[in-house]
Amino acid sequence: MQGKIPVSESEHKLLELLVGRVEAGREYDTETLAELAGLDRSKVESLVRLLAEKGLVRLREETMEKYVATEEAKRYLREGFPEEKLVKILAGAGGEARLDELRNAMGQELSIALANATRKGWVEVRGGRVRLVVDPSKAVAEERKLLEKLEIGERLQPSEFRLLRRRRLVERLAERRTIVVFPEAPEKLLEQVVVEVGALTRDLIASGRWRTVRLRRYNVAAEPPRRRLGRLNFFVEFIEYLRDVMKEMGFQEVDDAPVELEFWNYDVLYQPQYHPARSPTDTFYLSNPSRGELPSELTPRVAEAHEKGLAGSRGWRYRWSQELAARLILRSHTTAVSARVLASKPRPPFRFFTIGRVYRVETIDPRHLPEFHQLDGIASEDGVSLRWLLGLLAEFLERIGIREYKFRPAYFPFTEPSVEAYVRVRDQWLEVLGAGLFRPEMLAALGIDYPVAAWGMGIERLAMALYDLTDIRQLYSHDVEFLENIPVRWWIYASSQI
Repeated sequence: MQGKIPVSESEHKLLELLVGRVEAGREYDTETLAELAGLDRSKVESLVRLLAEKGLVRLREETMEKYVATEEAKRYLREGFPEEKLVKILAGAGGEARLDELRNAMGQELSIALANATRKGWVEVRGGRVRLVVDPSKAVAEERKLLEKLEIGERLQPSEFRLLRRRRLVERLAERRTIVVFPEAPEKLLEQVVVEVGALTRDLIASGRWRTVRLRRYNVAAEPPRRRLGRLNFFVEFIEYLRDVMKEMGFQEVDDAPVELEFWNYDVLYQPQYHPARSPTDTFYLSNPSRGELPSELTPRVAEAHEKGLAGSRGWRYRWSQELAARLILRSHTTAVSARVLASKPRPPFRFFTIGRVYRVETIDPRHLPEFHQLDGIASEDGVSLRWLLGLLAEFLERIGIREYKFRPAYFPFTEPSVEAYVRVRDQWLEVLGAGLFRPEMLAALGIDYPVAAWGMGIERLAMALYDLTDIRQLYSHDVEFLENIPVRWWIYASSQI
């Protein structure tokens, strides 16, 4: 058996089945070989590739184009072409009918039927009436005949294909074929090979076939196959970690739908209707349905806050529009959820938070996505103040592993005073959240007579820094190799550098 080419039992069996059925030097496709051997084509495909790797056969790939009937064409063959249906209706109506009658009978197909029946000289259209000008028994669509020829494998002329393509009745498909050439007859090839097995089985020993096979050599130094272990996406793990931290700090989670009224997303939060963020260049607006229903009790108070002011404020001094407030959008921040919670007038002490997706009109690039996540929190209890809020935020940041942070004054339409929090991750300072106390005129419109602290942060920006990523799209990567190299917990990777 020395010097012979090792093959598997399946490869050897294929050669045996083809003995006397194929000729040396002649080309065969795998479909033909499958018929000759009585095997499945997919199995023959894999076996001839293995034989080709061992130099026993030669392979060549070729692509053949063919036309097949579209789903629309198949429906026409079953139910009739639109022009044939039109002829049948006209014949049943005495050879003539009004356009409105035909439209009721045929619906959207009427325009297709009229265009083709007129082109073929089957009907005339005059004065809003359609008249049949051909013998109904002879009104058979030529396209039907061509499709029937195509189905039985008859060859069509180029002009006939053009006719079918023009009506989108056929589509072109590329079919790949594997062509196999046997340099020698299978019986000659069988003399050059030996079956190689991985183990001696009872059947091999009992039948005596063990004498004709070769045991496969094993590389005892080879590594075992690598098994990929399932796990949550690292970004999902990070969001869940933030959720756990919030609950540990006594916050209760709330949620709401991402489709929101401008009223809750902007107006309740005391953001004027002429603000540039409230435009299609920044906010996603729904087209159907485009508007929702405003809360009847709260709407007048919000309007007053904008037009005249509440709680000592002068307001924004413009005519507030219910029509604009009723427009439906994809929420641009999760503070809209906090606004709905406050509208229910919860009594202190309370702590609520929400984590959800928000949407803004952004060009996708390494640092921006039109869809991302925000964490939003509100709280009220005895002693709520800016100092109290900064202490709360410091506790949150330290709980997620941040050691260096600082706060700076900022401006937001719905909080006063307001601050921004910056954290140091490795060698960079990063703005991660905005916070403040809700403005008195906003709270007054909601009927709330106690202070409420609020804060929100974009999760993706912080996650990018902690995981040392350069592209925000990596947070949603499907690359298994990349995902496997991300630590299960980010602080294993980053804590020594924060």
